Amino acid sequence: MLEITVSAEVVKKFKSILSEENNEDAVFRIRETKVGGGCKSHMELRVGIDEREDPDEEQEIKVDGLPFVVSNEVIDSYGEKFSVAADENGMPAVKTPGRMPDCTRPSCSLGSA
Repeated sequence: MLEITVSAEVVKKFKSILSEENNEDAVFRIRETKVGGGCKSHMELRVGIDEREDPDEEQEIKVDGLPFVVSNEVIDSYGEKFSVAADENGMPAVKTPGRMPDCTRPSCSLGSA
């Protein structure tokens, strides 16, 4: 079962963003994103405003009244537990105690299998 914890600081910021969005299909999506390039590239989890997609391909949960979705593919890679808190720059950062996907191996970012 999907479990997401969100810090009070991020909840406040996200509620403000959601009210400005004025779209009942708006959700906060946790997704995997490639950061950097070449040998220094790596995958990170990020959260951002989005719209619902295929309900068969993702799971949705409400946290403090805010809708969050995570694709089944991300859940398969990282597990079902996520936390969102502000980083040192005040930006929302996603963490998980789950396993990391295979593509985060250093050899993967170099292009070898």
